[in-house]
Amino acid sequence: MAEEKLTEQSKNIQYAELFDNVLDKNEQILRVIKPNKLKLFVYWFLSAFWINVWIAIVGILPFCFEEVIPWEYFLIPVGVIVLVFICTGIFAAIYYKNNYFAYTNSRILIRSGIIGIDFKSLDMRYVGALNVKVGFVDKVLKQETGTITFGSMSSPMATSKAVGYNFSHVEKPYELYKEMKQIVEEVKEKYKNVI
Repeated sequence: MAEEKLTEQSKNIQYAELFDNVLDKNEQILRVIKPNKLKLFVYWFLSAFWINVWIAIVGILPFCFEEVIPWEYFLIPVGVIVLVFICTGIFAAIYYKNNYFAYTNSRILIRSGIIGIDFKSLDMRYVGALNVKVGFVDKVLKQETGTITFGSMSSPMATSKAVGYNFSHVEKPYELYKEMKQIVEEVKEKYKNVI
């Protein structure tokens, strides 16, 4: 247990510099979290699969009404499908490399991006709700993964399309949820009388 905690601290120190550009003067990173690689890649490839189903339908359906179809015509949709899967793999690898989640003594930070590095932050004082979701794919993969969503006035969770502040594909989501809930409550208590 102590060895695991030491490893966690060394990872935090190692990854903390990734957030140096957005840290405030007295802000300290408490924990840095990397998403589960398998879950992230499966998510991306499942999305690509559904795109490819539509490409196959649109690309092959017109030929179903022809009597004689040269086999070369099928190479176009097949080539596009293969290209979509290749691009998905490349983009997923770049996204995984750049994707980190962190929380500090005052904010939630999300680092991501494919072409460039993007940062999103949410002040913990304004977190109104935390939700944890373990979906079908999470259960099938048996990786103990899930998504934690943070709701605030600027990013409410009232709709199913809420994509504002998510720690996606994280391991041990229920433990992380409890940890985050406690930290958020501590920060809110600290700033309770501050306007």
